Amino acid sequence: MSNIYYCIPAVAAACLPQTWAYIPMIPKAILFIDGSNFYHSLKKQGCLPFDADGFSKLFGRLSRLYNIEKIYFYDAVKNIVRDPTGYSKQQGFHARLLESHPRIVIKTRKLRYLADVRDSKIKQSGKKAGITDSCINKLRSFLMEMDLIKLTKEKGIDVQLVVDAIEEARKGGNIHIIILSGDADFVPAVSLIKTYKVEVINLHPYSGSSTELRNACNKHILITFGKGGPFLKQGQ
Repeated sequence: MSNIYYCIPAVAAACLPQTWAYIPMIPKAILFIDGSNFYHSLKKQGCLPFDADGFSKLFGRLSRLYNIEKIYFYDAVKNIVRDPTGYSKQQGFHARLLESHPRIVIKTRKLRYLADVRDSKIKQSGKKAGITDSCINKLRSFLMEMDLIKLTKEKGIDVQLVVDAIEEARKGGNIHIIILSGDADFVPAVSLIKTYKVEVINLHPYSGSSTELRNACNKHILITFGKGGPFLKQGQ
């Protein structure tokens, strides 16, 4: 896609004639964040915690490359009864995230729980199997850490992201669509968005990144971490 330029007057001194400089215009973009996918990628990469301050820095880095007109953040809300502590922390994070950028919108769906994992039930089942309480807790922690069991599922949140991205693409306006995710399930949506002559960029960390998704997009941007980060590294 060719660069767009505009000219601005620049006066070196009051007595000198006016000159003109050509400055490249930063392209407009809308950012879509798959919150759960990004969280698990950060966890796998050992880059947690990543709070609202981290997102604020990320938005600042990205704003050097694109004029971010909107930011959509998608998340599955925890159940206040099943997980009151997790729910409280999540709501606090959402409140801080809303303060990190003036154009951010948080869209949520209820988190679906696949199993009842209350401690009382775990201990009861463990006793029936002849397993001590300490071993049950260690086994449960190990299986969860290795992602060998999944206790929750984000239902419908990815569909909402796809619907919103396609709707924004249909509006036109020379907009770019940036998807922060490593989920290959977005590939068909990317293909459809591109039929509207919209450039799609995959923003992603190293862990959990999908080669298929990166290749489906027009370009990709790698998020790296370090002191003073996060940082962005543009790919092809």
